Amino acid sequence: QMGMDANPWRSHSRIITSYHYLKQPDVLASFLAACTAEKTAGNLPWDLLIVDEAHNLTPAPFGEESDLCQMLRQIAPLFEHRIFLTATPHNGHTRSFTGLLELLDPVRFSQTDEMKPAERERVAEVRIRRLKRQINAASATKRFCDRLPPQAIMLDMSGGEIALSEAFAAFRKAVRNLIQKEAKKR
Repeated sequence: QMGMDANPWRSHSRIITSYHYLKQPDVLASFLAACTAEKTAGNLPWDLLIVDEAHNLTPAPFGEESDLCQMLRQIAPLFEHRIFLTATPHNGHTRSFTGLLELLDPVRFSQTDEMKPAERERVAEVRIRRLKRQINAASATKRFCDRLPPQAIMLDMSGGEIALSEAFAAFRKAVRNLIQKEAKKR
């Protein structure tokens, strides 16, 4: 509808896109061009950035950052408000976690190797964490099922299945023996 040369980032006020699409150099350049073209006094180009699966854009704890993280570093300052969503725990590196917090709110946070108590308190101000059991307790109807403890299931295997299982176990043992006999370099 808009033609091949139209910049979709200038044509719509609300856009949903994949960060894998946006990270492409030509697409990102088009987005950044649209953001700098219409600067109004004191306002950022966009109101709200919502990043789902934000753990995929976490800064590296050491070494080079991923292209996704580099892209987020470029676009995050163009949004007045930011919401990062994830149900995946961070990778355990304080530097990665604080780097993501810095992208979320650079006034409150900075990327560091060790969090001070005041920084930990600020995390509580911006993080909302809800467990499934808490959501169930607050809802009129359960949204998530209760987890039952695991139970062993007894299997009745046929003679052929038992023979196949024993043959595979023998094969694995033979492969391990071959590996142990070989030089470590090989």
